[in-house]
Amino acid sequence: MRRNISQTIATSGNILVAASTLIMATASAVHASDDTNSTLQAQVPDAYRDGIIGVYDPQYPPSYFIDESGRMVGYVLDFQEILAAKLGIESTAEQSKFTGIIPGILSGRYHTSYFHDTPERRQTMDFVDVHQTGTVVMVQTGNPHSLDLNDLCGHAVGVTSGSHQQLELLPKLQKECADRGEPTIQDFAFSGLNEGSLAVRSGRTQGWLGDAPSVGYIIKQTDGAFATTPTPYLTGYSGFAFKKGDPMAPVFRDALGALMEDGTYMKVLEDWHMKEMALKTPLLNGE
Repeated sequence: MRRNISQTIATSGNILVAASTLIMATASAVHASDDTNSTLQAQVPDAYRDGIIGVYDPQYPPSYFIDESGRMVGYVLDFQEILAAKLGIESTAEQSKFTGIIPGILSGRYHTSYFHDTPERRQTMDFVDVHQTGTVVMVQTGNPHSLDLNDLCGHAVGVTSGSHQQLELLPKLQKECADRGEPTIQDFAFSGLNEGSLAVRSGRTQGWLGDAPSVGYIIKQTDGAFATTPTPYLTGYSGFAFKKGDPMAPVFRDALGALMEDGTYMKVLEDWHMKEMALKTPLLNGE
């Protein structure tokens, strides 16, 4: 069943503070882009005059997930709604298992979804890149140990067991410490971010290396207990994926540019603690 995204933002039982913040920030963001851009609206393909249909597997907070009221929420849904508002069209979000998403877009059942932009996916899809992807360093608020990505030598740092951060990034950072003649990073592997964040809070570790969206989600839920350090480790882009050659993709990119100009774009990223991942200009397939 199709669901209008404007009906999906709701409070969640045990994260009332975070959810209410999301509601207020999203309402503000949508209000900021209420004035439809008539030039962009005139470019909307006929197939989209009745609205845009996004499809998501809501198991990946904070991108898209089900809150405790049973509604699908997330920063991706925020972006879809305000981009549609800028274009003057309706916005609908549907749910599907991940394996059915790309076939559903290619067959025309859905219009778009949202995931990492990769060379393999670009063979059949066009990506409107919304933000950079990568790793950030999460610390206690105030950063009492003055950590940053390149200042982890000699400190206790947590990662998810088997993650990119453990298998690829940490060895690179360890080598840099050795090359500078500094103490090795004391690395601790945990089952996931929930366990890792408890280690940072308790002082067992002094920092955490994690994917930027997931870290932002934890910061949002814990009401300011954590923060990120200034420098991220950037690895690529994520954005809305359309069927290759869909004329909506460049229009969506230009609508994103309009949101960057009016400040709405950064408001959403800041609300989800992802400002380090911001783009300076809108991109289509990384360009």
